[in-house]
Amino acid sequence: MNAALQDYRLIWRAAILHRDQAAMRTLYLVAGAVVACGVIVAVLGDLPVLQALRLMTAVAFMAAAFIWTFMFVPGAVRLNSPINAWLMPRQRRRVLQMTAAYWLVATLGIAFGLGNWSALPFVEFGMVAATLVRAGNRYVPFLLMVVGNSPWLTRTVLPPAWIEWMTGSAAVWTTSILMLPAAAWGLRWLYPAGGDAHLARRPGQIKRIDHFAFSSEDRPPAPEGVIWKGSLSLYRAALRRDLRRADPGAMLMHALGPMAHWTAFAGGIAIILVCGVVMQIVLGRPHGAAVPALADRVPIFGPALMALAIAFSTAQYGQQLRRTRGEQALLRLTPLAGDAALLNRRLAARLVVQALCFWGLLTVAAVGVTLPFAAGPEALLRQLALCCVAGQVAMMGLLGDYAGDRGGWNWMLGLRAAAYVLVQALVAMGLGQFTGTTAWPWLVEIPLIVCAVQLRLAWRRMLAAPPAFPAGRMD
Repeated sequence: MNAALQDYRLIWRAAILHRDQAAMRTLYLVAGAVVACGVIVAVLGDLPVLQALRLMTAVAFMAAAFIWTFMFVPGAVRLNSPINAWLMPRQRRRVLQMTAAYWLVATLGIAFGLGNWSALPFVEFGMVAATLVRAGNRYVPFLLMVVGNSPWLTRTVLPPAWIEWMTGSAAVWTTSILMLPAAAWGLRWLYPAGGDAHLARRPGQIKRIDHFAFSSEDRPPAPEGVIWKGSLSLYRAALRRDLRRADPGAMLMHALGPMAHWTAFAGGIAIILVCGVVMQIVLGRPHGAAVPALADRVPIFGPALMALAIAFSTAQYGQQLRRTRGEQALLRLTPLAGDAALLNRRLAARLVVQALCFWGLLTVAAVGVTLPFAAGPEALLRQLALCCVAGQVAMMGLLGDYAGDRGGWNWMLGLRAAAYVLVQALVAMGLGQFTGTTAWPWLVEIPLIVCAVQLRLAWRRMLAAPPAFPAGRMD
């Protein structure tokens, strides 16, 4: 037993040893944000104590699963190279045991926390599918889309008698048991035993794993696909226009690369609009009980997804400022950079305007997605409040002393953001109790006031700091 534990510890350390610190900090911050969202929903959702505790348990296991999937899985796949799989069979066996145990514990923890064992097959499939996707499987994402939409698709197509049988306890537990051989196949696909097939597929698999990785400062991200190519074409057009205008403020943003330009968000906004139009068309057509069930879920899950998107909408600015130091130094050598004394003012103005516009667009999209589902005022207020809280958090990491080491997100700023959210939630609950209303209207007003004060103070600090370009030169 002690030897097995020692093996597990060594494999864990070896799997995460070469992960860059910036990626690990990002993973921990994302996991912390997921937990914070779960705590807010549990505290402000008027849930009974036991139900709130179970929800927080599910959220904690989800955060742990997120860290495991994005930290351990890529390293474990790299450890299980074709040569290692042949020469070190005990390592492969231990990795198989660790992954199987993780799937079992995380699945049961999330299903228990959700409080509905009928979701067990979907949780099982989600855990296995997420691991396979992170390990570079090309086909599981399509299956994940089909299974994720199967509840309302089946209710639309199948007769009610079939649906009643499929949602019964016998079918749920049968499906859960049938997931066991699927999980066994997934383990064998994740960690093959070596051979020609393993050797042939490995280069493409490692390439796909790298596409999902959180990029470090020395390895810029390389997005691809139709959406990114369309955004890149729009970026080139904007770059040509700004070069003709020779606007120093616009050129400062171009020095950060296309990932930090406003055109990078065009694809995401377009997808949200298309989804909203599709939902409106579906609601306008004759349907069974599936669409009302979907309509009940959208106001619940929509706010959390939009809030997370808003909360992380400013993270790329600090990352790009540190990745593009060479471009920033070159721009400083040209007249297009403008007066160095005005550099921070122009950069801060561009960052604030762009971040506020994106915050506003996502908030409007979030409320717009809720409206077609005939949600009541309470759901709209909840969505708007979460977007306001997320926007206030996002703005905390926007401005700073980028010439030194106090610009962008870091551990201390993340802890401060979590403390701010908790205090605002408690104050909103107190005001709601005092005025006889819910906490949601106060969570719309309080974050906006706090955000205005924080932006004013951060603006002054950034203007008093040395010129931001090149970033980090005074660390």
